[in-house]
Amino acid sequence: MIVWLAPIAGFGAFALNEIVNPRWAFLGKVHWRGDPGGVALTFDDGPHPEYTPRVLETLDRFQAKASFFVIGRYLEKYGNLAAAASRAGHLMGNHSYHHFRVMSFFSAEKIREEVVRCQEELAKWVGYRPRFYRQPAGFRNPKIFGILREMGMSLVGWQTHALDTVSKDPGAIARRILRTFQPGGIILFHDGWDRDGEKDRSPTLEALPLILQGLKDRGLEFFTLDRLLGMSKEARV
Repeated sequence: MIVWLAPIAGFGAFALNEIVNPRWAFLGKVHWRGDPGGVALTFDDGPHPEYTPRVLETLDRFQAKASFFVIGRYLEKYGNLAAAASRAGHLMGNHSYHHFRVMSFFSAEKIREEVVRCQEELAKWVGYRPRFYRQPAGFRNPKIFGILREMGMSLVGWQTHALDTVSKDPGAIARRILRTFQPGGIILFHDGWDRDGEKDRSPTLEALPLILQGLKDRGLEFFTLDRLLGMSKEARV
């Protein structure tokens, strides 16, 4: 009985890593850091009619560029915000069409459909199909790596999570980022909400100037993902 525990535990650890680790996986590349001269700010779950414009205003005030992982179904309503962000020099990324949190349990066909539908919607608004993809909630089905390779896309995780989906304290959000980030790292924020109804993103908005100033004081530039990673922003096929 005991003889079987080690391989079972090993397989369990392998499977868990493939599903939840935001930095690396055995079955494919997860991008979470790049050029140490800068840092990449990424925002998930938008575009949102109230919070995305305010994020863009703050970024503009600090002359900072960021990357936005958008949900396809929201683009149908608020695609003009993605277009405006793209024109301002920000980068758009694919965050699936519906943002199903249980996508890790979907078939490869269903996952591909989610990615493709968001790509098509993004192309309407920003004029290109993004290379960069982030799985909803960061959970992964190992099949995603093959799907992204077929589509000429790359999977993006993060080095530091703002935890702004749970924290209501802007000071705590800012302190967490400034304490844990590493030069070249990718930072995860949220400018929207993946479910119907409202989620207050004011703490993120209030923390953002503190974070931007703190990173700027340390001599870091704000890079979009293509510059941080040295890769094209467009899918390769």
